Amino acid sequence: MSIESKFVHGDIVKVFPTGETGTVKGVRESDNRYVYGVQLGENAATETDVAEDKLELVKKANDDETGFAIRYIS
Repeated sequence: MSIESKFVHGDIVKVFPTGETGTVKGVRESDNRYVYGVQLGENAATETDVAEDKLELVKKANDDETGFAIRYIS
């Protein structure tokens, strides 16, 4: 049985306990759990690995007023 990742590339998330907001740039599986590369701030070169249980969704990737949401895992 495979578990799906909760977040995908481009989702905007809040990191706990710091409260910082960032964008998911990558997803990988480690020890039967997902770890996300999250870009915090404007610097594209700054990416932090965060465990799934330390993130909360703020906005889905490509979710706009049209009602269409295109989501993919990189």
